[in-house]
Amino acid sequence: MKTIRRSLFAKIFSAIAATAVLVVMVMAVIVAFWMRDGFAQYLLRGELARFDDLTSSLADVHPGGWTQFADNPQQWSDFVRTHARRPGIDSGRPPRPPPGGPPPTAGKPPPLGAGGEGLRLDERLVLLDREGYQLAGNPERTKVFERRPICAQGDCADGELLGYLGMNAPVAAESASDAFFLRGQYLSLLLAALIAIAVSAIAAYIIARQLLGPIRRLEAGAKTMASGNYTARIRQNRKDELGQLIGHYNTLAATLEQTERAEREWISNTSHELQTPLAVLRAQIEALQDGIRQPDEKTLTEMHAALMRLSRLVQDLKTLSYAREAELAANFAREDLSGLARVSADAARLKLVAQGIDLDLDLAAPMLIECDGVQIGQVIDNLLENARRYTDGPGKVRMNLEEIDGFAVLSVDDTPPAPPDADVGRLFDRFFRAEGSRSRASGGSGLGLSVCKAIVEAHGGTISAGHSVLGGLQIIIRLPKDTA
Repeated sequence: MKTIRRSLFAKIFSAIAATAVLVVMVMAVIVAFWMRDGFAQYLLRGELARFDDLTSSLADVHPGGWTQFADNPQQWSDFVRTHARRPGIDSGRPPRPPPGGPPPTAGKPPPLGAGGEGLRLDERLVLLDREGYQLAGNPERTKVFERRPICAQGDCADGELLGYLGMNAPVAAESASDAFFLRGQYLSLLLAALIAIAVSAIAAYIIARQLLGPIRRLEAGAKTMASGNYTARIRQNRKDELGQLIGHYNTLAATLEQTERAEREWISNTSHELQTPLAVLRAQIEALQDGIRQPDEKTLTEMHAALMRLSRLVQDLKTLSYAREAELAANFAREDLSGLARVSADAARLKLVAQGIDLDLDLAAPMLIECDGVQIGQVIDNLLENARRYTDGPGKVRMNLEEIDGFAVLSVDDTPPAPPDADVGRLFDRFFRAEGSRSRASGGSGLGLSVCKAIVEAHGGTISAGHSVLGGLQIIIRLPKDTA
């Protein structure tokens, strides 16, 4: 597992760090590209802004239509030579000679190709009409190109737009000062990119560690759970998705712990319940073998009663086992719930009357439901038998059937005694008895209501217990009504 942890940490760290590095590098390349072109455009715009004399002269000759420049390129070159002044050179002073070079010729305009631009000035400047169509100058465009408006009377706020003076960027390398400036900007950008990459790597390391911490705790918890120990819990100190996963793990561990405890109780109670009738049968058989008792009617009746109790217990266990495997309800058909209730009531009436308990029926007209008639009949039999055992005579048992909100609702109420409030919610637990000695003496297995719940839920219904208005217990069953 240590290797897996290292691999997971490396994957998380590499994914986050590589993404951050890639983003930083892409941004640095884009910024550097834009910086170079933007700086060149800035210089070109500043250079073009100094040709005020040329734009004024072009505005003065516009009444002629600038057609002479379109028809005669040489005239445009001569016009530029005559009216343009190089940026940075005053009109009243000759330019300063380069170190070691010859002085400029007095009274002559500076050569337009000087300065290392790579293109003559008249080849860089172009004349455009007001729609932007070229009239004069070099038709080829460099990557960076700028233009300024030419307006009548030199005022573009109120004057008429006559055209544009455009300018191409130099094609030769930038000057030493320009290269120095760009080099400084590139170094600053590189330093910022390195700092961003370092910060991203630190952040990736921290994030990977934070993600790996709860995963390690989940791994340790899974090992503990796999060993059969369901009591361990993981410390919950997060509210994100990993925190929710830890919460689900703790819930699963608690559920498994509860299930394991219930299984132990189930096995213990089952063995105890099976042991009682087996002990009775063993004692009776050993007494017969030793000649202590004779195989008379009384002995055989007691043995038969113990055997029947054992048989009922095994059948109830089988029913609950099928319910857990979702194989309980298999023979569904349209049955009349009212008719099933009347059959069970007629079968239980004699025992109830013998104990001084009256049976009151309030059953609706035939009510069809989709169910297994044998199993639903078993549920009603169990409820009436449970009421008989727990109702003192003289008493009363009332069974009512009605339709509520598309459900067939069957209720069984009895007179005192009633179970304590604390025991009402546990009546459907397996082997639970509110009064264990009385229930066991009357032959109950402690599984009757558990079996009822399993069967009702397998039919898509619900069963609940509460206190009856008659003073005893009330059991309510809700089953989906057949609407066909």
